[in-house]
Amino acid sequence: MFFWKKRKERQSFFDVKMLREYLRERLNLALEERVPFGLRKAEREKYKNQQHRLRRALRECAYGEAGEKNYLKGWIRKEVAALSLSFEEKNAMYPFAREGVLSAERKFDILLYLEMKGCEKDEKDGKDGFLRLCEKHDWPKEVAHEDGAYYEITTKMVLEAYEKECPDLAEEDREVLLCDYIYEGFGHGIIDRLRDCRLDGISGGSAGVPPQFLNYEEELSGALEGCHSYDSVFVMLRGATVRLSFLSFGSEEELRRVTKSLLLYEAPGELTYYTPYLVNDMKDGSRVFACRPPLSESWAFFVRKFDSADQMTLEELIVGEGAERLITALRYLIEGGLHVAITGAQGSGKTTLLKSLVRYISPKYNLRIEESVFELWMRKEFPRRNILTFRETESVNLTEGLNAFRKTDGNCLMMGEISSIEVAALMIELSQVSEQQLFTHHAMSSEKLIDYFQNALLRSGSFSDEKMAREQVLSAVQLHILCERTLDGKRFIRRVSEISPSGEEARTLFCFENGAYHQCVLPSQRILQKLGARLLGDEGEEAQAFFKEVG
Repeated sequence: MFFWKKRKERQSFFDVKMLREYLRERLNLALEERVPFGLRKAEREKYKNQQHRLRRALRECAYGEAGEKNYLKGWIRKEVAALSLSFEEKNAMYPFAREGVLSAERKFDILLYLEMKGCEKDEKDGKDGFLRLCEKHDWPKEVAHEDGAYYEITTKMVLEAYEKECPDLAEEDREVLLCDYIYEGFGHGIIDRLRDCRLDGISGGSAGVPPQFLNYEEELSGALEGCHSYDSVFVMLRGATVRLSFLSFGSEEELRRVTKSLLLYEAPGELTYYTPYLVNDMKDGSRVFACRPPLSESWAFFVRKFDSADQMTLEELIVGEGAERLITALRYLIEGGLHVAITGAQGSGKTTLLKSLVRYISPKYNLRIEESVFELWMRKEFPRRNILTFRETESVNLTEGLNAFRKTDGNCLMMGEISSIEVAALMIELSQVSEQQLFTHHAMSSEKLIDYFQNALLRSGSFSDEKMAREQVLSAVQLHILCERTLDGKRFIRRVSEISPSGEEARTLFCFENGAYHQCVLPSQRILQKLGARLLGDEGEEAQAFFKEVG
């Protein structure tokens, strides 16, 4: 990079791990070397700035920061170019010329690299590369195994796709791919390029046999080839869990390194025996959950990405027969200022739907959002609106954050996910002072949702009488939207219900049956009166006309 010392007679490099170790030594020299004596002031400043820039890139490349990753990759390319590697050395580390030796893992990396590059040439976001690659080759497929069938992209599928495309790589592409392969040892390993793609999520270490089993049953090692905990990589793609069985971290040590590196942003702490799990967010807004033994059998991580839902409208989310009328109804109900609960299982599309509904909240409302970690990123979608998000920190929990809402000029309160009785109880209390509320929860029915919040009020000590607690909940939640996801990843709204303040059974306004959305009953007079008061002028008249009869 900018060393004044002469390079020693270099060793031969026929292994990428050896080259990574060499580059780590070069990095340490670059960062520790003192400014050479006798330089002019401008040159000394330039030298210091180069060191500072490299140090920052090395630190922040693990945060998911694209600019820092590219800077470090550029440094690696310069260092590799200075080595003047022979054809034999390059081909030993990344055997482009020996396709029979080239692993499925490397072939997938080539295909993904070219697809992302193609997206950029088409003036589209390179993050869509994995989606385009899956669409091109009809991935994933349901694969039958002894223990059942699940979605998978197998080694055979990757090899067939590579043979079909038969990519002709330019010399520059080969250099980039080799340096990216080297960089994996500094970044997020085998998931580095994949993690940058537009996905619902990616995880590692959550399948396979943990290493401690093999310590006592060594004869299992050969029988379980490809089934170690470090051999497991899954992605969440359009709501479906897909195993990438051709990918492996190669060792428990590498899985551990990648798991730790995913937690580096803003350094929430280290995974230790006494702190066996941590939740953190990355610089791009992804949420990370990481754990280790003894809490879990092996080291594992789960990265939940939220860029897959960017700019999605209700028309894109809700499709099928009857969808148009449901979309119109939801638009009027949200514009009318109702308090809305969106519930469903993990991965059923609650957060995606919540983000899409925000565009129908009155822009005159000041929006305040409470989350455990930043997930919704509403100011990215609506940069001109008055929006402020609070999140949980080491010194401020969610309950304190919600209390802070009272001291702001917020009209509408949103909760990314309600996961504790303290937060649930305070949410019900705040419904009395906020003009509109939207939140997500895991309840699978209106009755279970009401029961949860009633119990939260009782257990928190806010109420001691069950009847009064239930009445408080019924007055706080006016609309319940239940989201569902099938095993093949298809998401839909199972039911939209109106919660009655009198305690009567929830009224099902819309339901999904036999592949179509049906309107069941009209909203109550109470809801229609609220819409009439909030929606004025032509919009109010349109809403009243829309809800005059069942579609």
